[in-house]
This record gives sequence, C-alpha cells and structure tokens, in this order.
Amino acid sequence: MTRYKKLALAMLLLPSAAHASAVDALLQQGKVSGDLRVYDFSRNFAGNTLTNLHSASVGGKVKAETGSVNGFSAGIGFYFAHDIGLNNYSQNNKYINPLLMGTSRSLDVIGEAYLQYQASGLLARLGNQSIDNPWINPSDGFMIPNLYQGATLSYAPMDGMTLHADRILRFKNRTVSSFQASNLFELPYDNPRYNGSNNGTSEFGASYKKGGISGEAWLYDFYDFAKMTYIEGGYKLPKQDYAPFARLQYMKETGSGAQFLGSVDSTVYGAKIGTSMPSGEVYFAYDKTPAKTGYASSDGNLLSPYTQVYNTDPLYTTVMNYGLVSSRAAGHAWLLGMKLKPLGNRLDIFPTLSRYNTAPFVSNVNAFMLDIAYHLSGKLKGLTLRNRLGIEHGMPAWGNTYVDERVMLQYAF
Repeated sequence: MTRYKKLALAMLLLPSAAHASAVDALLQQGKVSGDLRVYDFSRNFAGNTLTNLHSASVGGKVKAETGSVNGFSAGIGFYFAHDIGLNNYSQNNKYINPLLMGTSRSLDVIGEAYLQYQASGLLARLGNQSIDNPWINPSDGFMIPNLYQGATLSYAPMDGMTLHADRILRFKNRTVSSFQASNLFELPYDNPRYNGSNNGTSEFGASYKKGGISGEAWLYDFYDFAKMTYIEGGYKLPKQDYAPFARLQYMKETGSGAQFLGSVDSTVYGAKIGTSMPSGEVYFAYDKTPAKTGYASSDGNLLSPYTQVYNTDPLYTTVMNYGLVSSRAAGHAWLLGMKLKPLGNRLDIFPTLSRYNTAPFVSNVNAFMLDIAYHLSGKLKGLTLRNRLGIEHGMPAWGNTYVDERVMLQYAF
C-alpha cells in the first residue's frame, strides 16, 4: 500500500475512531446510583377533631449518568413509591399520608432528565433536575423529593466562592407524578386574582467558604407571589476539640407582580451560637419576625412557595413539624439543639427543644424533636436505620398534643 493510500485510509477511519471513543466515554465512564427505602409513618392527635394517620411504603430512586464528552453529559432518574399491603384504605383513604405515595397506592415518575455542560468551574444544566439552595430544595423527608424543571448555572470564579443563577419553569411536588406550572400554594383557578398559570421563579446567589468564614446571599423572585433577599453567614474558630461559632441570618420579603396571596412585607432576623465538641456540637438559636398590619397572612406574611408546608426552610428554629414560616405569623422562636455523632460518625443523635410564640394567633407552641440514625459499615455499608420523632404541645387545631414518628430503612448505592 502506498503512503497516500495509507493516509487516505487513516482519514476515513479517524471519524469512526473518534465516534467509538465518545461512545466509550459516555458508557464506560457513566455510573448508576440511587437508594431503596422502606418507610413507616404515624401521626397521632390527642384531640378528636383530626384523623390519626398510619402509612407504610417501599420505594426509592435509580439514577443513571453518562460519562462526559468534551464537557457534555446527561442524566436520568426514576423515582417510585408503592403500597406494601399494610395500609388501611377504608373511608376514602383518610388514614393514608399522601406524602408517602401520593393520593393513590403508587407513585412512579421520571424525576430527572437533563443535559449538562461542566468544565473549568462552570456547570450548566437544562431539564428536570434536583435543586438545593436555602429556599428551593428537595425537601426529601419522605419517599420522593421535590424536583424542578428549568435551567441552572453555577460558576466558581475563585477558591471557596460559587456563583449561582437558576430559572425554574415547572415544579414537581413530591406527592404528584408530573411537573406542573405551580408551587405549594396551589391556588384555585376560580381565584379572581389568579390567571390559571404560574410563571415559576428566578434566583441569583453567591456562596463563600474558606477557613472559619462561610456565608451566602440570595435574591429570589417567586413570580406573582413575592421577592426575597436572604443573607446568612458566620465564623467558627479554628478546628480544635471545642471550637465556638456564631452565625446570623436575615430575610426581607416584598410583593411580586400580581401578588396572588396579597401584599407582602416581611422581615426575619436570626442568630445561632454554639460550640463544636468531640463527636458533635451544641447550639442555641433565635429567630424573630416583627409584626406588621394590613398584609396577606396573619400579619407575618412569610411566603415560601417551595418549602412552606414541609418545614424545610433555612431558618435556624425550623424543625420537622413546625416553624415561623409554616405558622405564617409574626412572632419569635428559640431552639436548643445538639448534634452528636459518636461511634466514628456511624451514629447520629440530633435532639432539639424549641418554643414558638406567635400570639395572638397561637401563643405558645413547644416542640421536642429527636432524630436518630445508625449507619452500618463493612459489607452492609450504605444501609441506614433511622427514626425521627416529633412531639408538639400548644396547637389547639391539632388537639394540643401531636406526635409524629417516621421510621425509615434505607440502602444507598
């Protein structure tokens, strides 16, 4: 074969070789991850006005991600939750908690399906995805998390700093199987101030962490509901057995566009102080939202369209079942908590005691929470046993005493 024929053959084979290399990167460098969960939930009210709940389900997620070709990759995630024959479906399912598997006996959804580009500190993602920032997050406390449809962008211009920009178009509440132009407020279509659609949310943020200093600042526009500024940050002394820390948070919220829930003017101030110690930390937190009159919701008007009823907002005093945001009333709250991680971080023990005063709406609510998790090791690595217990007193609408218990077995792979 002459030199020219060899050159021509190499030129013909080059695209095929490049194609084979790309396919190899997409497939062989890809990965599959996920979790399997068995969940048992109970909710008991001391009064007779509300129905006690007990639900059980099995489910989880399976996610496949391709390798990267010139910075481009893709991911898809399947989420599911199903009845396992332990639920009482009498009397129109009134004993079943829809947070586990929707309003039916099963819930299946392609929750993630995205394309992304990642290179040189830049990450751009388009499609159905998980988003996790202070006021828009997965709220993953049951079987299936909240998920979002839209475009996200993050960039790390320097060591310790990341810039964020997101545009959310549609939202998949964790109790439904599809993405919708909605949020947790789910306003009725016959509301004269609501045009039957939701324009989603845009957000911009910056986070920084280096040494003992960390903080973040976010601007949110929950279109036609509220605009929010959120700032949080603090300092922790250099690592030692006992390292004191202090943090502050501030939130300011005003109206946006049509203001479907009415005019908004809300402020929150918070502080958290504590110290780390061997295998854990202890801390005290306080939040306050000053009362204002003439606004939409109980004169505190704290609107959080993606966390409101799930108590997954970033306020220091929010716990599993309660907080100033879910109460949507002016007032103040304090919390005393511990995070203990003995046995080489294989055991988590997180107790909290908190109190909320939002008089005249609800004068005093006392809450005790205990979150215990044990992470197995060795051949059973990835398996976690967890129990979350919440007891609240002082909520007349809940029979004054309310007990919530969530037992979960999860295997992450």
